[in-house]
Amino acid sequence: MLDLLLKTTTTKPVFFNGTSSSSSFDVESFLTGASAAIIVLAIFALLICLAIAALIIVSNCKIFAKAGQKWWKALIPLYNSWVQTKICGLAWWWFPIFVVITALFSEPRMSNYVVSMGLVLVSFNYCYNMAIKFGKSKGFAVLLAILPVIGLPMLAFGSAKYDKDAKVDQNGIFSVK
Repeated sequence: MLDLLLKTTTTKPVFFNGTSSSSSFDVESFLTGASAAIIVLAIFALLICLAIAALIIVSNCKIFAKAGQKWWKALIPLYNSWVQTKICGLAWWWFPIFVVITALFSEPRMSNYVVSMGLVLVSFNYCYNMAIKFGKSKGFAVLLAILPVIGLPMLAFGSAKYDKDAKVDQNGIFSVK
């Protein structure tokens, strides 16, 4: 069956009005062209994703350096989350909560609404305290949480200065007053 689809047509197709076309449709060259277009688009999308990942990695390194940490600490998985917990001024127990919720979210069978909302709340908690520590507003915290590809470079390469003495609650947005 596939051989029939890949063979070129040699007969002239007849249209509804009775006329025929002098050109034939070559299925094999069409599939080759479509495959090439898909490959080019996939490579282009991969390059865009790599550029965004590089921007976020460099931004995190710069943020860590602004906060008085060594820039390379941003490159080590899990350890960077521990250091970020300290940078944000959150209590130590936010780190295991963040790790567990992230691990549950990455498991396909566990990606439900409760885990997703937990990840959003914990991430916003980090972003809120980080924005306060860098002298930014609550609105900037929302930008960091929703569009980190924009917020992190603004924080890293902008004029924001890290204030380790900035008043933040160890519980972040979940503080009880």
